[in-house]
Amino acid sequence: MKKTEAELLEHQWDVENMEVDPEVLAKYVRYDVDEERSVATITFDRPERLNAIPVAAFERVGDLVREAETDDRVKVIVFKGEGEHFGTGADAAELGHYIGYRTGTDKASRRRPAQRQRILPDRNVLSSGFTRPIIESLKATICQVQGYCYGGHFQIALSADIVIASPDARFTHPAFRYLGPAPQDMYHWIEKVGLTTMKDVMLTMRAIGAEEGERKGLVTKVVERDELQRWVDDYADAIAVMPLDSLMMGKSMMQVVMEARGKGLGAMTGWVGHGWATNVSFDEGDWNFLKERREKGIAQALADRDRLVAPYFRLSDARSREE
Repeated sequence: MKKTEAELLEHQWDVENMEVDPEVLAKYVRYDVDEERSVATITFDRPERLNAIPVAAFERVGDLVREAETDDRVKVIVFKGEGEHFGTGADAAELGHYIGYRTGTDKASRRRPAQRQRILPDRNVLSSGFTRPIIESLKATICQVQGYCYGGHFQIALSADIVIASPDARFTHPAFRYLGPAPQDMYHWIEKVGLTTMKDVMLTMRAIGAEEGERKGLVTKVVERDELQRWVDDYADAIAVMPLDSLMMGKSMMQVVMEARGKGLGAMTGWVGHGWATNVSFDEGDWNFLKERREKGIAQALADRDRLVAPYFRLSDARSREE
């Protein structure tokens, strides 16, 4: 039987501090097919953690997209999140551990992971195994976004064909808080929001609001939260009228043009550069996420980081802007 990337990488990453149980991952990332409407839905179901999911669960997302792509009952793939938020990316408790950092105090545990330990999870799980299947899907993809759309969930929004968002939706990647303006898929950043906004967000680490996202081309349409489901359903139903052959041929032609515009090279900037960024050297006085998380816990560390900047630049609840 073919091994999952989680199984292949178990001796490289710190599996003791990660969730890799397939049954648990399936609980956090649900999959349903509505054959009558030709819609497959991938639902993030961990609302008590703002739908942050284990790193290994992103491989499941990619696998489900591939499954939907080969299912002739499906024309549209919808991504949605239970509760108040679409999702906040990878569980911050696993960050560092998925590239091999360990929790012990002995010399072996404190050793910096080798570059090969950083490259493979980024390429095989968070790029080739996750965003690439979405970007290259020959079925239509729709994101239904409310509240936070951060980290890996933001990568889904960047990769999807259509994003329908409520007015309170906010988009960014918290890695900029952990690592600075760290490498991402630069192609999709520039295509979706433009170079000026990309630099603004990466350098200041702020989030993009729904209405700004609509103006810049990241968001297809902003609708009230109580109308969000209806609009997503209406978009999916409109797309499903199209013959499956026509849909998949059209998406194939889009892929040709995207490759000509640099999609493949842009994607490589994410996983090639990420290993470089996770090896950053901190000077005295620099805010160090791993150190702060170890000493204060995740919630307090991130709250302290937000307080270092003006409310406009914070990633916490938008109400903090009124402080």
